[in-house]
Amino acid sequence: MRSSLSIAIVAFGGLLLLACGGSGSDGPPKGGGGTGGAGLSCETLVPAPEGCDDLCPNGSDSECMLGTHCLNGVCAAQCTATQGCAVGANCNVRGRCVPDVGTGGTGGTGNTNGCQSVTITPTRSIPNVMFLVDQSGSMNANDFGMNNENRWTAAHNAITGIVDALDPIVRFGLLTYTSDDGFQNPPCPELPIQNDFGPAGVGAMTDLSNFPSAFPGGEDTPTGASIDAAVSIIQADPPPADGPTIIVVATDGEPDSCEYPDPGNNTPEQTFSRNLVVTAAGDAHDAGIDVFVLWVGDLDDNPSDPTRSHLQDVANAGVTGAGTVWVGDEPTSLSSAFLNIIGDSISCDIQMDKRFDDQAKACDEGDVRLNGIPLSCPSEWQVKPGADDVIELVGAACTTFKTEVSTFSATFPCGAIIVE
Repeated sequence: MRSSLSIAIVAFGGLLLLACGGSGSDGPPKGGGGTGGAGLSCETLVPAPEGCDDLCPNGSDSECMLGTHCLNGVCAAQCTATQGCAVGANCNVRGRCVPDVGTGGTGGTGNTNGCQSVTITPTRSIPNVMFLVDQSGSMNANDFGMNNENRWTAAHNAITGIVDALDPIVRFGLLTYTSDDGFQNPPCPELPIQNDFGPAGVGAMTDLSNFPSAFPGGEDTPTGASIDAAVSIIQADPPPADGPTIIVVATDGEPDSCEYPDPGNNTPEQTFSRNLVVTAAGDAHDAGIDVFVLWVGDLDDNPSDPTRSHLQDVANAGVTGAGTVWVGDEPTSLSSAFLNIIGDSISCDIQMDKRFDDQAKACDEGDVRLNGIPLSCPSEWQVKPGADDVIELVGAACTTFKTEVSTFSATFPCGAIIVE
């Protein structure tokens, strides 16, 4: 059935409602929400939905077949119509378990174009960002002279500011890493500060009492082993699957290793330690967790500089294609680098449970608003190319969506949307 359609996404918390109706009297109130249940997986669903385990390299649900969603670069499913969800939840068109919502009342028949109210759950991708922060002795060095901050304090202030600013559109976790003479004085690596991903928004990261602004002490820099440890921690207690998971390594020094805590410059031991980092970043990427590297402090701009060349190898291994070596050489650029890395992981796609029937009509006559402000099509929003069930925000609207807790609404005329 074709009909008019209205979408309301408020602060992207909890269930999101989409309704269409005639101009007659209101129907009965909508039912209350239930509690969603953790589902199964492509490996445990029998039969698995078609397209399970296909690749979705751009991280968008629209790259996957209906019945599946994109999870860390691979199409996945928690459920089907008949299996996978707990009592009080149903499987949506993207193979996610969502809480039950009672159907709304029927709109009046004040005109011949009236239609029944419906409820859906449009979804926004919420990325999971694990900060992996170098706690070696050199992080106590002060080359942030403008604010008289050492590298540790500058990183602390940037991270805590970002956590405050991006709640609840990003989930955060935090690990710091160091060692004391590597395997000669185990454990190696040491992970002195640990904050796991919270259940919603920043969750556990809202309590940062164990992340001091003053440098708490530390020795060595076993970066490769620490990336491996971070991946293991994430895999042992994975965050919600409604967005990509990334690791952001913030470091200020050449890596050493548990095997060689003091390798020396231009030695086989230093090459060994560097190679461990590249391998760890590649292994994390292969496991569906992209790794980004951010240098805290001054760094030679020359691409042939051995340290920069090593970081470029790590950046390339951690993502698909050529990676970026991010540098924060003073507090403002450090915060900007963190924000740019995280911003790249936030999608501007708004997944719909309905499909566009007439995209030109939707663009010409649709009323799409961000924070109550009308957006123009196609300069600020569009139907995502190659996907007839995704609204894509573009330009300044996308920037706002990535950096603010936003409200979103859209109304489309009859004939623009297919309502079955």
